[in-house]
Amino acid sequence: MNKIFVTRQLPNKKLINKLEEFFIVDVWEEEDPPSKSKLQERSKGCWGLLTMLTEKIDLDLISSNPSLKIIANMAVGYDNIDINAANKFSIQVTNTPDVLTRSTAELTIALIFVIAKRLQEGNAAIRNSEWGPWHPNWMIGKDLNNAKIGIIGPGKIGQEVAKIAKNLNMNVMYYGKSPKNGFPGEFVNLNKLLKNADFISVHLSLNEETKNFINMRHFTIMKKDAVLINTSRGKIINQIDLENAIKRKIIGGAALDVTDPEPLPATSELLKMQNVFISPHLGSATKKTRTDMAELAIKNLIEFNAGRIPPNAIDEEGV
Repeated sequence: MNKIFVTRQLPNKKLINKLEEFFIVDVWEEEDPPSKSKLQERSKGCWGLLTMLTEKIDLDLISSNPSLKIIANMAVGYDNIDINAANKFSIQVTNTPDVLTRSTAELTIALIFVIAKRLQEGNAAIRNSEWGPWHPNWMIGKDLNNAKIGIIGPGKIGQEVAKIAKNLNMNVMYYGKSPKNGFPGEFVNLNKLLKNADFISVHLSLNEETKNFINMRHFTIMKKDAVLINTSRGKIINQIDLENAIKRKIIGGAALDVTDPEPLPATSELLKMQNVFISPHLGSATKKTRTDMAELAIKNLIEFNAGRIPPNAIDEEGV
């Protein structure tokens, strides 16, 4: 039997039992991810890895492990894996798309509600004994009804966000490399989206083209009360520019489920801003979604072990 290393505990023991029907299984039992040296050590001699986005699978690890044949990433994104190195050494990489689409889209909408209705600020006011008699001008938020939402990246998650937004009677526009058939919104250029949207939601994959994709140039085009939402990857936003844009009141605020780095240091300026809401990368954080992700990663491993093309094989060249 081939050996695999599972880099974090999975949602339940039954998933490990399933793996053990086909493989010799080594599981990292600690809460924190393995260090680089531990990851290297435990990967030695493994035929496969079941990894999370927290594990950096780089050229050094790949080139020093000739027995490695597959990396099954339990995530949609795979920016933690050096795809060029994997291709060079003929290692199959897989991911877990689709199963977390709805969960991430729901969280995106939740972030919009939290920031639009100023729920974080309101809760802080209660806890700080600042909640006084009702006043017509206190904690004034933003309506979602008839508001304009701009979606950058019309992939499956972006499309699901658009569907929910439409049901909330929001006006949807989107930007991508080209129009997408069936997308519930108006295809526009990026400048038009930035100029007109009340809420701008980012749904891009992270690669060399999209690092710091949103920066000060874009913030200066946005409405002064516009809110940026990011549930994709932290490095897609130039975080220093974002901090400056909010401090200088160039934009109205941000709601972020992803940051750079994760977790944010306690000294981060973003944590001090009332009009910024940050959640700790919870896009897929439901029991069903995480279980579905693990099951799909396991299926990829089992299918490849049987000599078949795994259902979620990534065959693209690195950029």
